[in-house]
Amino acid sequence: MSVKNPTTKVFEALKQEIVSGVYPPLAPLSEVRLASLYGASRNTVKKALLMLEKENLVSIELNKGAKVKSVSIDEVKEFLELRVVLERFIVGKTVPVISPDDIAEMEKILERMKKNIHDRDLLEYSKNNLLFHDVIYTACPNRVAVEITTNLKVQMRRYNSKTILVPGRDSCSFQEHSAILAAFKKRDVAQAELLIQQHILNVKKAFEDNLSLIF
Repeated sequence: MSVKNPTTKVFEALKQEIVSGVYPPLAPLSEVRLASLYGASRNTVKKALLMLEKENLVSIELNKGAKVKSVSIDEVKEFLELRVVLERFIVGKTVPVISPDDIAEMEKILERMKKNIHDRDLLEYSKNNLLFHDVIYTACPNRVAVEITTNLKVQMRRYNSKTILVPGRDSCSFQEHSAILAAFKKRDVAQAELLIQQHILNVKKAFEDNLSLIF
């Protein structure tokens, strides 16, 4: 089993905390404090911050240090517009080749999502939502499209995940995922593309209609 180097460990830990909102947009990222927090050298932290800058999660200014990058409302809207195109493409490539095991995994995840709604555990619902889409991404033969999509989703996850907090969005989201799975099971490419497109457009509308809740 390979052992992660110190820079990778700090990079992954800090990335997760930025994405999950522990460090909000524009939060300062002190090298000294992070070095103490993660038990690493300042040089290790500096390298990790540079890696995060490449992923557009952190901005670094000379003589001012690093801070969590802020994303504008317009940038999120533009991402969601682009995601409609990317997700349609990915689904179109994946439906014909996805394995029965992958479809069974999607069914299991959907059952967990149903339970999450029943338990009103929206945080866990969001996690399972990501896993549902990850099954599709993993099965997609076009790795470039998947890489572009997942990189964008990481940058926007702080905002996208909050759409599930919009009243009524959880049940609508579940119905949308159920319909997408049904199209996958029927190997209906055109229907799956249409459903994923509508799903992302619904996320975009929930975002636009509830800016005060999300931003």
